[in-house]
This record gives sequence, C-alpha cells and structure tokens, in this order.
Amino acid sequence: IMVPDVPRGGDGVPGVKAWGGGWRVPLNAQGVLGLPVADLRCTLDAARAVYAAAPFKGGVGELVADHQLRLLAGAMGISGFHGWAPPGAGKTLVGLGLLVHRASTRRLVITKAGARSTWADQIQRYTTLRPVMLTSTKTTHVTQDSNVVYVTAWETLKYWRKELASFSPEAVVYDETHWLRAGKRYKPLVGTDGKTKFQDLDNTFSAACEIARRSTWHLSLTATPIPGRVIDLWPQLELCEPHQWGGRHAFGVRYAAGTKNAYGWEYKGLSNPQELRQRLVCVRERVSDKEVNKLLPPKRREVIRLEVAQQGRPAAFKKAIKNARAQGGDSMFEALLMEAASRKHKYIEARVRTALEGNQKVVVFTGRRRECEVLGAKLTKLAHTLKADAWWAHGGSSHAERDAMRKDYMAHPGPCVLVGTGHAWGESIDLQDTDLALIAMLPFTPEKLRQWEGRFTRLGQVRPVLLTYIVARTTVDEHVADIVLDKLPHVAQVGEDEEATAIQEALAGIDWSEAGRAALLERLSGSD
Repeated sequence: IMVPDVPRGGDGVPGVKAWGGGWRVPLNAQGVLGLPVADLRCTLDAARAVYAAAPFKGGVGELVADHQLRLLAGAMGISGFHGWAPPGAGKTLVGLGLLVHRASTRRLVITKAGARSTWADQIQRYTTLRPVMLTSTKTTHVTQDSNVVYVTAWETLKYWRKELASFSPEAVVYDETHWLRAGKRYKPLVGTDGKTKFQDLDNTFSAACEIARRSTWHLSLTATPIPGRVIDLWPQLELCEPHQWGGRHAFGVRYAAGTKNAYGWEYKGLSNPQELRQRLVCVRERVSDKEVNKLLPPKRREVIRLEVAQQGRPAAFKKAIKNARAQGGDSMFEALLMEAASRKHKYIEARVRTALEGNQKVVVFTGRRRECEVLGAKLTKLAHTLKADAWWAHGGSSHAERDAMRKDYMAHPGPCVLVGTGHAWGESIDLQDTDLALIAMLPFTPEKLRQWEGRFTRLGQVRPVLLTYIVARTTVDEHVADIVLDKLPHVAQVGEDEEATAIQEALAGIDWSEAGRAALLERLSGSD
C-alpha cells in the first residue's frame, strides 16, 4: 500500500521505501508499522472446492488434510506466499492446487532435478493434466497449453531463462526453495571512471528472479526455510515477494546480525526476531511436525555414540590424510570425515544383518561416494547370503537409474537394503516404506538432517521407522555435530521448528567439553 508517512524508524525496515512523495509499505511490513493488515487468505471451503473440480480426478478432495487446505488458502489469496511444512506433508498436492486455481494455460514448477519424476508422477496421479519435463537438453518448446504443467529443475533453470521469462507464467511453484541459499545474482565492477556497475552472474538465482518478475502468482515450498543461517531466508523471500524485503545486505543487517570485519560484511546471527516473525506470519503458513505426525505411523529417533572400543579398524587413510594436509582447505576435513565413516562399517553391518534377519527394510545414508561404493558392496554381499535384495547408488548414477532403484525398493515387501549418499537420496524422494534408517555420516546443517529424515516420514508411510544417527567418538564426527548444534537454535526460534529442537536435544549428549575440544583440535591439526 501507499501511505503519506511512516512512523519514526519505519524507514529502516527493509522493503519500506520512499516513493512518489509518499511511502510504499509491503503487506508483510504493515503490521510492524502499526498499520491495519487486511486478511487476504481464502477460506478453507474455497480451497476444498479446488480439489473437488476438474482437472483433479474424482476422490482427490477426500485425500486432502486440513493443513494442506490452510496452505492452499493462503496461496490462493496472496500472490507471493510461503508454505513451510515438514517433509512428507503433501506439499506437492498444495502446489498443484495453486497451479489449477490461478493459471489457465501457463503453469510452471521449479524443483530439484531428482524430484522432477516425483512431480510428474503426482501430476498424473491426481489430475488429468500432462507433465512436460524441461531438461538441460532442449527437445521441446514452451507454449501455452491448458492441459500442460511444465516441470524444470533449479540445476538446469538457466538454460530456459529467456524462454520461461517470455512465457510469463501465470502461476509458479518454487519447490525446495532452500536450495537458493547463496542468494547472489550480481557482481560489482568498478570502471575506469570510478563508478560501480553490476554485472549479472547469469546463475540459477538470477534466472529465477527474472522469471519471477514476469510471473503473477508465486508459491514457495520448503521443509527447511533456514538451511543454516537466518540470512538463507532472504533469497526465498525475494523470489516470491520481489523488492518487499529490501536487498540482501539490508535484510542481513536488520535480521541476521550483520557485522563488518576486515574482509567485509558477514551475517551469521539473528537480530530483531520478534519483528521478523511478525512480518513472516502475514505471508506464510507453518505446518508443525506434530500435526503431520498424527497422520503417520510412529517415528523414533536415536543417536548411537560408538566408543573407540566399539569402532572398527579405520581403512587405510594415512596416505589420503597426508595428501589432504598438503592440499589444504577442506581436503583435510573431508579425509577425516571419510576416515571416521570407515570406522562404523562393523557396527552398520551388524545392525543391517539383524534387521534383514527380522524381515525389515533398511536404508543406509553415507556422506561420500567412495564410502557408498565400499559399504554398498559389503552390504550387497551380506544381503545375498541372507537371500535378501540390495541396491546402492550415489550422485554418479543417473536420475533414471536411482529412480528405478527407488521404485524397486518401495515395491519390495522385505527384507532388503538400500545404500546411498545423503546428497543424492536425501531430498524430494519417497522412501517412506522403511523400518530402519541408518545415518552413517552426519551432515553439516540442520537442513540436511530434517530433509534426510523426511524421506522416511511422509504421507503414505505404511510402517513405523527408527532413525539412527551414528557418531564415532574422538573423531571429526563430534566437530560436525557441534556445527549443527550451533545452528539449530536459530532454526527453532525463527522457523518455530520443534523437530529442530528435538534433534538438538538428541545430539546434545555428544561430549564437547574443553578436554574433548582440545583433543579433537589436536587431531584436526594433524598431530595425531
């Protein structure tokens, strides 16, 4: 809205801008400035009616839960809306609801490459529309068609930038928007005249923003809006609500405790949390894990801390660590992560054997491709001795190969085991027919923990699942756990995420005393 004046200090709120003799105030900032805020969300009955009509197939409306109706009701009334819901909450069906309601011919979904087939499957399952994949190889042209939903990936979006911008979608669903955490689209260049110009980086975020500016209705969907730091929110907000939250720097100073050091600005904290939450509540719907879990079978979580005596003999990493030390950077840290993971093989093999003997279905997430290959070979051999089936794959395998394995695994009655890297299998993939999930290598961020867990606890889950995190004492695992613990409080506070709190409590038992810290730092320095 436009107002003649703003309260004192209002000009410091990112997104509030002087304009034409007055002030432009975004919807999300009106409450902060004490202005009346109109409730633009549609009713739940209006949202329910969307699923009861074509092109949705008969009976779809009976499958929709109340939390899905709330998400759609908000997106139907607010042109730039954010749906925060845990993995497995049925966000895809919400996105389809918006595409059907707000677009007649120009519909677009942008998601992770690995999730394109999931979207295609659900478009065909729930509607009479036809999904068309836009991949890196241009074998089709984007045209207006009332029977089509175009589905493309963040990884290949820049190849379709010009065509999709010209297409001017009526409605866009941005899936897994936390993937845009970098949030930079320009590079400053200082000319010979001393003036600064900004060069377009022609990256994914730049392409997404151009398409967004040419689109009408926007819906952002994610289970982890804050992958690591509060500053990670800004790209998602900018995409759905262009210019409504100020620039990245203004947002970072106001809400991410931006500070300037000798090298520039950094945004690693949280500031003005009450104001940030007040603004977010206007334009997003948050679905709690408790609400979704009521619709799912039980989920249990455990952290297994392997003492040195319980760990297996590490693989031959002396040469690798020596080479990594010479290379510097993250190489040393990665080598130590792989060394720590190799210590868990004995324990993992024993757990998998017990599970397969009990006719269970097991998934093992590793962190590195080489580790996946070694462990996959071991567990495949073990499975065959027990007359069970096994599959393993990482990012080096094609999406088609991994999707075929996933379908075989999901259709299998058990016993069976699937081994893969969390990076390749940890997002936008359905693995909710699992008894035991073993997380062999801790990821760096709360986002990954939440996403990985979400593969197993989703709508359609048919059996209880036990999620097991394995931490090797006195190894770099403890350092990774501490990094995650450092980020979780901000996720819980701003994202109102009780699962983040639960994970934090589970990992909190790891020894991070001064003595433990000193021992680990000594190890990281290479003296051990």
